[in-house]
Amino acid sequence: MGFDQIGNLWTAIFPLAVLLYYFFRKKYVTTTISSTLFWERSMRETKVSPYLKNLQRNALFYLQMAALLLLLFILLRPFLPKETVADGHTVFVVDASASMAAVDGDRSLLENSKVKMRAIAEERKGESFSIIITGKEPSLLLREETDQRHVLEVIDEIEVAYEYEQLGRSLEFVRSIAQQAEADVHIFTDYLDRSQFMESESGIAWTIHNNENPIDNIAIEKFGAIHTSDGTEAIVKLSNQTESKQTGKVFVNDGLTGARLAEQDFSVEEKADTLLSFKELPMLQAFHVHMEVEDDYAVDNDAFIVIGSESSEVIVDNQLHELVKKAFEAIGLTVSSGSFNEMTSARDHSMIVTNETSFLEEGSEPILLIGRNDAMTEPVSGSMESSNDALFSIAPIDDVYVSALYPPFDGFSTLAAIDGKPFIQRSPRGDIIILTDIGLTDWPLHPSFPLFFWSSMEMLRSGSDIAGTFSPNERKALLTGSGSEGIEVFTINDKYVATYPEGENFVAPAKPGIYKLMESGAEQYLSVQLEPDEKSVAFGSSYKLGAGPAGGGDREEGKQMIGWLFLIPVLLLLVIEWEVQRRRGYPN
Repeated sequence: MGFDQIGNLWTAIFPLAVLLYYFFRKKYVTTTISSTLFWERSMRETKVSPYLKNLQRNALFYLQMAALLLLLFILLRPFLPKETVADGHTVFVVDASASMAAVDGDRSLLENSKVKMRAIAEERKGESFSIIITGKEPSLLLREETDQRHVLEVIDEIEVAYEYEQLGRSLEFVRSIAQQAEADVHIFTDYLDRSQFMESESGIAWTIHNNENPIDNIAIEKFGAIHTSDGTEAIVKLSNQTESKQTGKVFVNDGLTGARLAEQDFSVEEKADTLLSFKELPMLQAFHVHMEVEDDYAVDNDAFIVIGSESSEVIVDNQLHELVKKAFEAIGLTVSSGSFNEMTSARDHSMIVTNETSFLEEGSEPILLIGRNDAMTEPVSGSMESSNDALFSIAPIDDVYVSALYPPFDGFSTLAAIDGKPFIQRSPRGDIIILTDIGLTDWPLHPSFPLFFWSSMEMLRSGSDIAGTFSPNERKALLTGSGSEGIEVFTINDKYVATYPEGENFVAPAKPGIYKLMESGAEQYLSVQLEPDEKSVAFGSSYKLGAGPAGGGDREEGKQMIGWLFLIPVLLLLVIEWEVQRRRGYPN
């Protein structure tokens, strides 16, 4: 034990003053004297009474001296030595992915990690802490915070974000903030392999807190559904990740209303997969599959889907301008040229781009029509006018020059016009029609040219009521209008989630499920699906790496203050002193 403020030793004069006071204080004893003749002699005997006798019989003296000595002891700030990090900077990297919701014992893996973090924070009171949450874009909750109370509050507020952890990005982020000073980094996850670390990293010590116990898990590995002539057909793939045979039941529900549509019992061997097929389901927009089984990880027992065209293959009519195919290639789609017969055979599983007007009445999916093969163009001049449609939200066409237009289709809505004549139309089925040939415009010279085709494909792919499929917290462009109120997101039960103003990036909700998007009164549905990497929970031994502070190389002797432990005895002594004085008073 040591003392941090030895300079406060001067306060010892206060107990010494009390001691001297009691040495020179006269002692009075109640005495019966028969005559005043003996008064002077009696007083003389009192004055020469031994001082030690005064001290031995005065309880207040001992109480006061004890209280003063304890206060002196506290002023010297006693401490016990402890080993601490030299620079005192501790970094918590917290895996908040869905797998951390798995249960180990009575708590989830994330709650177990938070218990460990709180213990480290309390042990290292006064040191600085940084907290990083993993993900595609690692978030920094705290940066070198020394207020222990605030650190503990932030730790308590950490919740599962369901997003895949992307720990490699978080490690690079840690290295960037710790490159100028040593850091003791603690990573809390289900499992992180040693291969993620370099051979030598000076100044950084790594402590990896892995999940050390295997987790029993049966997962809905895949869930798909497709509309057929007989209704909807769904296939569910289950994966048994345990060491024993598992049984349970799978339910298929309406994703919008929750109504139960079908159910099926299953049995799957250890470390094996099984497929369940559901046929003749209703023609619905969204489905929810739920699995009832006894395991330790419940997040992957549910799966959601909204049904729209998800094809990324495009067949471009070989009669169209070559720049049309180049535009689709520029936006990352699989593009091929096709004849009329090839497009006819592929129209139900690929997106068709053509000038054959007959495709407007054939097939089950909408197409992109560029020009017309059944009419002639007429010259046009004037300014371009486009509507407030989602098709033009990221690809404005107001400065595009067009020299001639084909006749419009009756009954189709007009999205853009030149001098009052329709330029771009949409059919009731959702087909998008461009009433000119690309060679009759300067459109390929504008940046909006490939962006317009991306917008067209997104709209044709998803349909008017489907916003698409997302992973948790995924940032993705949405085709929306320019309404000033922006986009509002709600759960399927009308619980508010978030608002994204016009021009702000859309971020999908974190929790898997089906959600509603509201914009200018229009309603769309989207599904958030758990990423495949989050449908299993790994485990392994915890370990330490690095020659930094936590590795035992650069450590210093810290101080654990213990003076506050003596405040209660001081208060107790003062209470006892007050009670003695109240009952007995000072000697007369």
